[in-house]
Amino acid sequence: MSYDLTFLLKDSASPSDAEDVEDDEGWDDDDDDEALEAPDGAAWERIVEESRSVLGDVNVRRHEGYFELDHEPTGIQVSLYADEAGVTVPYWYSGAEAAAIVRLMYQIGEIVERCTGMAGRDEQVGLPVADAAGRPQLAVAIFNHVSGTVVQPQAEE
Repeated sequence: MSYDLTFLLKDSASPSDAEDVEDDEGWDDDDDDEALEAPDGAAWERIVEESRSVLGDVNVRRHEGYFELDHEPTGIQVSLYADEAGVTVPYWYSGAEAAAIVRLMYQIGEIVERCTGMAGRDEQVGLPVADAAGRPQLAVAIFNHVSGTVVQPQAEE
């Protein structure tokens, strides 16, 4: 379970329109045999460089069709595909730690937007990443809620 920021090409449908896109005649998810389109390597290098300036040491992997960055100390993960990207953060945090991780998450989100030109969205609070970054208390409240209802009871088992 993670807190997710999603990024799509600006001419693509928004995440809330995803169901409408799937219903279009042009939608085809039977292309499994075709090679996956590679993400923008130059954008990825900028994401990695700028993320390192914020997070420090990160693990970077290139897979067929997507690139991935992991920051073990925080659990932050960044994924870049040809037409979308994501930033995920595990719900390990509450209180002051949640406030700190939310600031980092949005910093990384702004890096992804700047480097890719994609539009980012925080669906948990229903706002574009730039707007959500200006209201971090909304995300912190979600971390606190999930931490109190999901993470804590599992830790007691």
